[in-house]
Amino acid sequence: MTARTPAGTPPPAARITILDILRALALLGIVIVHTHDHFNLYLPMPPAEGWQAVANSAADWAYEHLFVSKSFLLFSFLFGLSFFIQLDRREQQGIDFRKRFMWRLTLLFLLGLAHTLFYDGDILTLFGILGFALVMLYKCGTPLLITLCTLCLLQPVMLMDLLNHAGLADWWPHSSGWFHTASPAAGPTREFLYAHGSWGQAALWNLTQGQAGKWHFFLLSGRLWQTLGLFILGMLAGRWRTFEDAPDKRRLFLRMLGISGTLFLALLAARLLLPSRLDSALEVDAGHLLHQWENLAYTAAFVSAAVLLFTHPGLPLPARLLSNAGKCTLTCYITQTLVFTFLFFGWGLGLAQDMGPWPCLCAAVAVFLLQAWACRLWLSHFLYGPLEWLWRTATMCRMQPFRKRISQKN
Repeated sequence: MTARTPAGTPPPAARITILDILRALALLGIVIVHTHDHFNLYLPMPPAEGWQAVANSAADWAYEHLFVSKSFLLFSFLFGLSFFIQLDRREQQGIDFRKRFMWRLTLLFLLGLAHTLFYDGDILTLFGILGFALVMLYKCGTPLLITLCTLCLLQPVMLMDLLNHAGLADWWPHSSGWFHTASPAAGPTREFLYAHGSWGQAALWNLTQGQAGKWHFFLLSGRLWQTLGLFILGMLAGRWRTFEDAPDKRRLFLRMLGISGTLFLALLAARLLLPSRLDSALEVDAGHLLHQWENLAYTAAFVSAAVLLFTHPGLPLPARLLSNAGKCTLTCYITQTLVFTFLFFGWGLGLAQDMGPWPCLCAAVAVFLLQAWACRLWLSHFLYGPLEWLWRTATMCRMQPFRKRISQKN
């Protein structure tokens, strides 16, 4: 039986530490991807020689096979899981938090627009919009959620494109013809403004053409469906209490690791071998679809392995550092953008062409470790990260506790 406070409501539940660690790992992967891409500033790089060429090749391999399009999936899954935890814990106190959470999503969208002034690839606006679907689906039955999650993760647009090229869905308009103009998120205009323009010029481009290009990408790449599917999957994981008492569920996560790892290897083999037996149009569509499913299996295997690793009692220091960064995910995400756009773009230091894949990887890891250390110091005195506290205060429309009392520190 759950203990109750004198007011009759359950006491605040403890944070699930492994989720904070997973958030930090997703954040690390995202900053590695963004810095490798110079925050979408694509310029020709001078050739490297000797050990630098070897190091750059290694960094490129890590980017391609370990991080790109994978860290974002983990971030999306954790957002859906965090949504469920917040609403479920309020529900246990007799509070329907859905209307308040819609206001919270609106604030997240507005914060994303502010973030877009610096980076056109912002994901907070996407989360702020798609999060409303979670609110509408929160009371739906588990079978319906499983069905919707499966349909989204099957990548319906890519699947229909494949069937169209195979002659099995001639009625379906292939997505390559949906937009007849070149994507405004690419081309010399953006590169010129980022490399040589002022901050105001870059910010205006981000809010106009950059937004159109971003949403084109989300739609045509399958990212939109994938994100929604992972939101729902995270909500289902919350319902099933998958990560509660994770150290006592090692057998479950070992099974998940074995299944998802085997599936990843099978999909990888299929992507490398099967498309070569098809014609060129089918090869492209089949390769894209298999790669999306492959990334999902990889992410599931990564989550399982991370839970098994970081719930082991022999890793206290890395776990503490990561969990502190995971508690300040929003603050870290925004400050990473501020640091690296100033480092790369023309309105700042303009060092993009001086930093190849290897220096970018080192810089990303160094900034993340610095953030993790700073978060540990910060959270020894405060309850939340700076932006987390502002978001929480604006959500509740009243000042929230911020500084820790001495008893809380101890």
